[in-house]
Amino acid sequence: MSEDTKSSTKYVMVESGPPSDEDEIDLLELIRTLLQAWKTILGITILCTALAAAYALYIPEVFKAESLLAPAQEGKSGTSSALSQFGGLAAMAGATIPANSNVERVLATLETRVFLKKFIEEKNLLPVIFEDFWDTASNSWKLQVGQEAFIPEDGISPLRGAIELDQEKGGLITLSISWKDPEVAAQWANDLVKQLNEQLREQAIADSKKRVGYLEQELAKTTLQDMRAVLYNLLEFEKQNAMLANVNEDFALEVIDPAVPPETREKPKRKLIVALGGVYGGLLGIFAVFFALFLKKLKSTNSKVSHHS
Repeated sequence: MSEDTKSSTKYVMVESGPPSDEDEIDLLELIRTLLQAWKTILGITILCTALAAAYALYIPEVFKAESLLAPAQEGKSGTSSALSQFGGLAAMAGATIPANSNVERVLATLETRVFLKKFIEEKNLLPVIFEDFWDTASNSWKLQVGQEAFIPEDGISPLRGAIELDQEKGGLITLSISWKDPEVAAQWANDLVKQLNEQLREQAIADSKKRVGYLEQELAKTTLQDMRAVLYNLLEFEKQNAMLANVNEDFALEVIDPAVPPETREKPKRKLIVALGGVYGGLLGIFAVFFALFLKKLKSTNSKVSHHS
């Protein structure tokens, strides 16, 4: 490579060096800009904090009432194990042994539309769920022209949204109700478990009566002594099962710790909302100052270019 080429290359490398200081944003300049614009940043921070405080006060308070439950299967274990000894012969006779209701099925029943609709109807919950549209003085709905009155189906979704079920590893179940009124939340949590137990108990008793009637018919038609002995034992155990269902109020879920009205709200967390409003307000104020500085420099650059042209 010739000397001329080397010198030329060296000259080009020098010319392609770092940009001039005019295009750089000096850190000290940024700090100086922020200090000069402290009133703007403070004003935006105060405004955002005030808006966050107003929002926190506007949100309705929500209280969470919790009830601790356990599957109530201990009383049925003896009957179930005894019935299982005759499972094969009972199938030959055409009789089926009902399986124990599992926890998942019980909890699923708690959130079904049929169950919740019945709960709303029996407890007359529509005025509570839609209290903003209910006139307590006249005991009637405050509806606009053309608006229809609320029906139980309308309350299913809000009620289902207030229910929370948490099944722990040890088998215990926590039923939570979140509502604006702590007294209502606790009452619903306890009443839901009570109605669920009653409904499943009545269903078990009705099913047991059907099985008892079937076994009695089979027993009257059968002449084989071995089969009669099996049917007789099945009949006795089925009657025992029905008796346990009649006397056991906690048929599906046993209440370990009933719900009580909570003293403190679950949400909103007003202090946290206000604090976040202040933090985001400060960040927004800093961003506004930087953005104004950027527009100022951009305008200055454009004016210089137009002046040279």
